[in-house]
Amino acid sequence: MRYTRYNYKKTKKNSGLAKTILSFLAMSVFVVIVGIMLANIIIHFLPLNDASETQANSEAVNQSENIDNSEAENAADNSEDVQASSAVDNSTEGQENVQGSINTSFMAIQCGYFANEDNAKEAYNKIANGYGAFIYNESDKFKVLAGVYTTAEGQSIMDTLTSSGIDCAKVSFDLNSNDKVQSQIAGIYNGYLNILDTAFKDDVKSVDTSDFKSWVKELDVISEGDKNDVLTELKNHVNDMAAEIKKEDVANEMQYLYKILLSFS
Repeated sequence: MRYTRYNYKKTKKNSGLAKTILSFLAMSVFVVIVGIMLANIIIHFLPLNDASETQANSEAVNQSENIDNSEAENAADNSEDVQASSAVDNSTEGQENVQGSINTSFMAIQCGYFANEDNAKEAYNKIANGYGAFIYNESDKFKVLAGVYTTAEGQSIMDTLTSSGIDCAKVSFDLNSNDKVQSQIAGIYNGYLNILDTAFKDDVKSVDTSDFKSWVKELDVISEGDKNDVLTELKNHVNDMAAEIKKEDVANEMQYLYKILLSFS
């Protein structure tokens, strides 16, 4: 029987080399595995993060666009509200003038009645600078008036005059709101007074009358009724008004309006 003889030294040397090779292979395999894992991480996770950021950016853009659109819509709505409000105001003004639901109570503020013109001028000088004052000559007598106003505004001016030591009295005029002629006169009168009141303010150089003149021209034509002649004359006067009313024009215009009111005394 034969036995195989082993050279233990030789075998031992070969075993060390084998171990080295195995270690190298194991290390290579480990590196490859780790590389594959890292590659998978890079491939699978990084794109997801990019997609998430892209989606987030997209959502942010969409949200921004929605906000911009919402603000634009709100701005448009506000613009429409303003236009609608203006239309309502214009419609209401016209309706009030036609139906007579506007102010129809007016007053003149009289600060003296004199037979001597010099005395009238002296009284006039006390109020000339603060009000639309004028002197009205009536049957060789002279009335000093601090202007004509709506009743509400006139009472406030009377209180101021009284507190300044100036004697005055009010002369009231009430137009009939149920009468078409008088209602239209009242409507024109209110607009007229508003122009004069604005023109008399310290910081106003002049007031454009074109809109007022156009508005009066478009009012309904009333061809009959009591005081229709007064209405016609008032409309003609407005039509012939200057393009601008200045502070120095107020007194003469106030005097004209006072004459109109005298028609209803």
